[in-house]
Amino acid sequence: MIKAIVFDVDDTLYDQQQPFEKAFRQVFDLTVSADEMDQIFSNYIRQEQLVVAKSNSDSDMKLSKEEINFHCLHHTFKKFGLPGLAQSAATDFLSAFEEFSNGIQLFDGLTTVFNTLVTKFKLGIITNGSNEIQLAKIMKLKLHHWFTREQIITSEDAKAKKPDPMIFTLMNRKFNLRGNEMIYVGSSYFDDIVPAKKAGWQTVWYNNHNSTISDPNIIPDQTVRNPAELRDLLLDLAAQVD
Repeated sequence: MIKAIVFDVDDTLYDQQQPFEKAFRQVFDLTVSADEMDQIFSNYIRQEQLVVAKSNSDSDMKLSKEEINFHCLHHTFKKFGLPGLAQSAATDFLSAFEEFSNGIQLFDGLTTVFNTLVTKFKLGIITNGSNEIQLAKIMKLKLHHWFTREQIITSEDAKAKKPDPMIFTLMNRKFNLRGNEMIYVGSSYFDDIVPAKKAGWQTVWYNNHNSTISDPNIIPDQTVRNPAELRDLLLDLAAQVD
């Protein structure tokens, strides 16, 4: 029996790519197709997760958000063969990204979903990133109405990041539940679905970018492709609880 539903945040509960793309197109005078933008965004976010995790695990390598941003952009520009990146442009991009991110909102319908779920299940969040950045997003999204700080684990808290299954085991201990009593909802097959399944959890894959399954031995229990499908699935789960 499912007793807890735990969520990823970025690109699962809100559209993270929208503020990124707005900032990128505003600052950089580049012609980039929609498909290329998807890849650029994904690479930037992956680099951010890697650098933040390394910075958190090594006290001698603490990096500022400006340094992290420049590294992520530099790696992305180099990988996709984009023109040289100036430090000033990277700074302008970060400012624009933060400004546009101030307007992030939950996907339509999730407020109603959380109002229902909180009466039926334990709710939690597992998210990669620093406490400073991720907790600020959680406040902007007003998730504190349904999730206390004790129900949230960041990769900084865990000193490990997804796809390490250990972070899911920590949530099991926090909730005093077994893996088969937990569901994880996430948007990344590699970072969310794979480690959650390895930890024995059930999973819901919010596959809004039509990604493919890379390991036929690890299949999500449910897959949804847009906010409406996610909302309906979660409400169906709640309806199954007396």
